[in-house]
Amino acid sequence: MSPVLTIAGVTIREAVRRKLLLAFLAVTAAMVALSAWGFDRLARTRSITGDEVHLALPQSFILFMFMFSFVLALSASTIGSPAVSWEIESGVLLTLVTRPVRRAQILLGKWLGLAVLLALYDAAVCALEVAVVKAVSGFLPPDPLLVAVYLFAEGCLLLTVALLLSTRMSVIAAGVVAVALFGASWLAGVVGALGQSFNIGALRAVGQVGRYVLPSDGLWHGAIYYLEPQTFIGQHFLEVHAGDPFFAQSAPSWAYLVWVGIWFLAVLGAGVASFERREL
Repeated sequence: MSPVLTIAGVTIREAVRRKLLLAFLAVTAAMVALSAWGFDRLARTRSITGDEVHLALPQSFILFMFMFSFVLALSASTIGSPAVSWEIESGVLLTLVTRPVRRAQILLGKWLGLAVLLALYDAAVCALEVAVVKAVSGFLPPDPLLVAVYLFAEGCLLLTVALLLSTRMSVIAAGVVAVALFGASWLAGVVGALGQSFNIGALRAVGQVGRYVLPSDGLWHGAIYYLEPQTFIGQHFLEVHAGDPFFAQSAPSWAYLVWVGIWFLAVLGAGVASFERREL
């Protein structure tokens, strides 16, 4: 078996042993239960019209999935930040690097194992939430599969950043910086939305630059787009909600997705290079 796959399997078993997944699953179960109650109340309310309910359901689902995207990013940072730094501090990595296993294989194996865990977590939560919301309210996003894909890509992006930081920083520092970068990227997107609302070119530029420097906000808007029914993206809604940070007029372009792929390879490569030069 390839050393990368072997290390990936060991990484998955170690994450399960630490019971981190159980903690996040418990938090997610509470979130899903709360959303089930909220969507049930919203669908059955008689204080607003049917048209208003049809408008409120996708908006509420987008807000909930934003909360989940933050939990997913936090999960990625939590499992990624100790992946290298903790094992360096504890001396565990010394037993690996003395064997005929390259450091690049160690880092790539850890990345692969953690990415698999993140993918399983993302798929399970998205499937459960879509099923729950459909059952209690009748609302179904246009393309739940692509929503899950974009959210996984967003989480995987934070995982890659956390691994890079973990090759140079302590566990706590790497985790805090990764989450702070995620927040800064989202904030840049909000600033860009404000620039669009008030037609301020400098603020729009902040949002555009932020989406390329750390593409998490761009991927989040891709998920938003596939959460919106076509009636939700009508001309009337565009006129009223131009610049809304929780609205996406179109899916990310192919050029942008290519850039995201290049970004992933560059940051992962930087992590490998940093780990190769790290003194143990």
